[in-house]
Formats: sequence, C-alpha cells, structure tokens
Amino acid sequence: MLRAFPPLLAAAALLGLSPSARAQDGGVPTSCEDEVQRGPRFVTPASGASEVTLDAWVKLDYSAGYFAEGFTASVELRHCGEELTAVECETLGEPVEGEAQVVGGETLFFVPAEPLEPRTLYAGVATGIDQDLGFSFRTGATLDTEPPHLPARLDTPSTGRTEGDARCGVPAGFRVSVSFDPREGRGRVDDGPEGSVEYLLYLTRGATVRAPELRARTRFFPTSLLTMAFVLEPEEAVAPVCVVVHAVDGVGNVNRSMEPACFEPVQGNFFEPICAAGGAPGRMGAGDGGGGLAVLGLALGAMLWRRRRATR
Repeated sequence: MLRAFPPLLAAAALLGLSPSARAQDGGVPTSCEDEVQRGPRFVTPASGASEVTLDAWVKLDYSAGYFAEGFTASVELRHCGEELTAVECETLGEPVEGEAQVVGGETLFFVPAEPLEPRTLYAGVATGIDQDLGFSFRTGATLDTEPPHLPARLDTPSTGRTEGDARCGVPAGFRVSVSFDPREGRGRVDDGPEGSVEYLLYLTRGATVRAPELRARTRFFPTSLLTMAFVLEPEEAVAPVCVVVHAVDGVGNVNRSMEPACFEPVQGNFFEPICAAGGAPGRMGAGDGGGGLAVLGLALGAMLWRRRRATR
C-alpha cells in the first residue's frame, strides 16, 4: 500500500524537498535531457550491493517532482530463496511484507515489516509512468548501528564564473566546487553497504540565506576525492557564504560533525567561520535537514521502533 502524508510534505518543503528544491544529484548538471523519463532513477541499497544490513529499508529516488505532480508508483520487494536468480526473483520470488511511504515530492520508501533474513538475496521492481527500475541486493548478518564517516573539514572551495544554461535550469553566476576524501583517516565509510551513503551539501550562510539550503547531493563513490558543486546566483555572491556537508547512510544514521567552510565567493578570500551547522553524529530526526531522509523520523520512526522492539 502506497501512502502519502500531507503534514510531512509541508515539512519536506521547509527542508528543501519540494519540487522547487534547488539541490540536484551531484550539483551542477553536465548535460541537458530533451525529455525527462518520469519514474524511479536511483535505489538504495544500490542494486547489486552485498552485505546489506538486516535493518535496511529500500529508498527510491524518482524524477524531480514526481509525486508532487500526482503521478502514481508502486514498489515490491521479494525474497529469492536458494534457486531463483535476481531477474527471476523480480516476479517469482516470495513477496516481502511491508509498507510503502511517500516522503516529499520525489522519494518513496519501502519499510519491511520484519528485519531482513541474513545471507539472503532479495530483488524487486519500482514502477513509474515512463520507466520501471529493477534492483537486487544480498544481505549480510549485521545491523547498521553507526553513522557514516565524514572528514573533519572540506578542502578549500573553488569558485568560477559560469554563463549558465537555461535549458538545464542552471542560472548564470558563480560555480562553487568543494572536494573531500570520504575515507580520510578510515578504511570504510560506514558499517553498512558503502553504496548506500549519501552526501548532502548545504549553503548555511549567504546574502539570501534564512535557513540552511540543500544545494547538492551525491552518493559515495570509491574515489580518492569526491567533488560536489552548485551555482551561486549573482545576488547570492555579494556577501561571504558558508557551506557544510552532512552524510546519511541507508537507515537514517547521520553524521553532521564537519566544520563549515566559509569564504568570499567572488574574491576567494577566506575568513574565520562564524556560521554553525555541525553537530555530533546520531540518528537523523526532523531537525537535521537531511535532504531525502530528513523527515524519516516523522514518517517512519514509530514503525521502525516497533519493529526493532519486537526483535529484542
């Protein structure tokens, strides 16, 4: 059953999750699409992931504004057993009981009623108007109890003028790029599957900023440096700005301990940070502003609490 929660949609809009949200996957688009395929685009846990934790849920990111525009969707998760392949399991596997919930304008969650079975292959299909998305993953034998790793600070942000591209919805202004090593000082980024970690870049101070704004988001990639970028419009670049990155794993554990990086976007002169958007790692709640997962504490917290309590 697919459910939408109007109060949560209002909260999502305040957190930058409305159809007009400015964040994009990766930040600044590198190309324009003539026709956007309306449907699921990404799945967490990533398809093909292994050692998925037993308390994982399935998160589907749909095309921009998909649910806000009233489009319908469904998601099924199936237990594959010993003999079925992932492709066969998408239609022949045993259905997993759970509940599908819409959060914000473009995110769908499937929360299993019970913890997943260890060392087991699961597969499923999420549907959309123009395209469907099949996925599969294999569980490990542990729970995800720790927030993902996050470096203490960002490398020096870089800025440069950009002409923008109206076709992509990219305004002219100043392109801001930040880079960091997700594995700095640590071999792994999370105790769950690394492909489930998402990084969220916030603009926390600026000429037009009244509350932290989610400006870019991307998943973990096993590279030495991860780069995220966004565009400051001319009216935003007239005063010092601060940015910070938060990390969220596949079950809502958030790390917001990174120090903000503050700078003059035009001159590039850095100054002593006076903005604050950090904090100790923990489980994400409604006030964390965690992008696609920020309001999970409202939508899913009670259900997950009941499920985990039942397993004790």
